[in-house]
Amino acid sequence: MLKRTIEMQTISPFDPFFSRRPSFLLNTLLLIIIMLLYPVAGALLLSLFNGGSQQSTSLLHPDRSMIPLLRMVQSVGQLLMLALPVILLAAWHTGRKNPFCRDSLAFLGIRRGVDVGSVALAVVGIFLLQPLLYTIITLQDLYFWQSLGDAGAEVVRQRAMMDAFIKELALVRSFPEFLLVAFVLALTPAACEELLFRGYIQQNYTQSLSSRGAVVLTALVFAFFHLNAANLLPLALLGWYIGYIYSRTGNLAVPFFAHLANNLAALLFLMVADGADSVMVPQVEPLVRAPWWWLVVAVSSWLFVMIILRFSSSLPSESDVL
Repeated sequence: MLKRTIEMQTISPFDPFFSRRPSFLLNTLLLIIIMLLYPVAGALLLSLFNGGSQQSTSLLHPDRSMIPLLRMVQSVGQLLMLALPVILLAAWHTGRKNPFCRDSLAFLGIRRGVDVGSVALAVVGIFLLQPLLYTIITLQDLYFWQSLGDAGAEVVRQRAMMDAFIKELALVRSFPEFLLVAFVLALTPAACEELLFRGYIQQNYTQSLSSRGAVVLTALVFAFFHLNAANLLPLALLGWYIGYIYSRTGNLAVPFFAHLANNLAALLFLMVADGADSVMVPQVEPLVRAPWWWLVVAVSSWLFVMIILRFSSSLPSESDVL
């Protein structure tokens, strides 16, 4: 018991809201409710904005006239079903009437000031992680999913459908449209998902679990949330990294900018790779057979580990948390 108490104090040395954070069961229940309501809310918003029309939209070939509506539903759905409940829950936990007061925002890890050095380091880590992530995806395609026969083929088919759908949402014809797409597919998901998964879920799990346990569990939930079995392992690794840097900095701005950089990079890749068979997975199959590619993966992974070690030597200061 004493060891557990010391560990908890090491995890959140300056967290003034530690005793107010929900239990493991309540935190998980709230997470399940939000995740169940999210797709339902999306369907209702689509029907509402579409005037109650029952017109269906194919994920492989969505009607271009529906794209602006789908973009709106994507942003509004995340703001209403991910960000808003979390902000209101934070105010409830802190006992403040104003959900945007300093205490309520601090409960979610939103602090005054941003350590530019930590943000830059976190963003560099995101890019260093990409070769490893793409290699994992490619090796899964080459060996794992094929070994599963029809089940594996279905997983790949579902990913292809989602890739095609995202590609349509990301298709732009002007700079103003690019800004809109960046807001919908990069900025909004980064802000809303970080508020939910790192600001609320992960930080609350530290009330019942170790810091490492909270980071790993939240990363798994983050991966399952995206409903993409083919990318489950890469998403979990990405979620672990983002959660880890949050656990070491205590400032939600750091994982937010890292997440935003990842989304913007993916968005730019969609535009560059327009016409590729898969818009989310680069055609790196020939690369994984080349020795020099593995050298790239080894060097980038080594530098990534160096960044992890750099973050491991830091903890949020009292002035950052309070």
